[in-house]
Amino acid sequence: MSIKVKHKVGGYYRLRSAGGVQSFLEGAANSVAARANAQLKGKGGKGFVTGSRQGAKRPQGRWRTSVAAVSPYAKRANAKRNILLRALNG
Repeated sequence: MSIKVKHKVGGYYRLRSAGGVQSFLEGAANSVAARANAQLKGKGGKGFVTGSRQGAKRPQGRWRTSVAAVSPYAKRANAKRNILLRALNG
C-alpha cells in the first residue's frame, strides 16, 4: 500500500503567516529582548529591540523575528559580555 502526498506551497505560506505562528515567534523574541535589557547594568531602558517580518515568498515566506542592540551602550555591552547569547539561553 502506498500513499501519495501532494504538497500545496500556498498552504505552507498561509500556515507560516498565520496569527498564532506570528504571535508565538514575536513573543519568543520579546522575552529574549526583555532578558537582554535586564542584563544591562545601570543603564535601564531599551537597549535591545525586536523586529518582525515575513520573508520573501520563494516559495514559503517564513516569518522572521530578530533582536538587536540599538543603543551604543547595549552594543558595547553585548560585544564584551555576549548579552544576547546569554538571553537566548534563558
